Amino acid sequence: MRRHLIRAGWGVLLGMVLSMAPLAWSHPAASVVVPLTLAQLVEAADLIVDGTIEDVRVVAGPDGAERMVLVRGAAAAWKGEVDGPVYVRLAGGRLGTTETRVPGVPAVADGERYAWFLVAHPRGGYSVVGLYQGALRVTAGPDGGLRVLAPATTAGPRGDVARLPRPIEEIEAQVRTLLAGGQP
Repeated sequence: MRRHLIRAGWGVLLGMVLSMAPLAWSHPAASVVVPLTLAQLVEAADLIVDGTIEDVRVVAGPDGAERMVLVRGAAAAWKGEVDGPVYVRLAGGRLGTTETRVPGVPAVADGERYAWFLVAHPRGGYSVVGLYQGALRVTAGPDGGLRVLAPATTAGPRGDVARLPRPIEEIEAQVRTLLAGGQP
């Protein structure tokens, strides 16, 4: 009798492990993002530009699908030099029937405007600093002016009023002040 209970116990345990295995494989580890201040974004970036997405193409990358984003209107860089088209590599996308999703990577579309904080990518082009943190979407405010939800210049509590959308001209001025070694 005891032998049958032990076998049944092992069977139940094995069944539980096998039934949970697909769950573990289908839910990869989450991305951990440490909030960056505007000063940290500026310091980490090789190139900072204000540009509009002209084209998004999904290509095969070494770890799955990735999107190649062509940014236009980036001729006036806030930091660094632009000597041609700016291509931003973003992990994830759909190729045929296979889709790669990466938590924390921005979802972008043609025609959207961003303030991009970028670092050189080893395979060419650029990557966004801090996953989504270095892609600040530019939107029209209630007054028609262009606004950006940018991080505070220094670390503060969540919900800090510095996280309210601010005019893009104000963000550009703060970036240029930080680059000049000043305090915004």
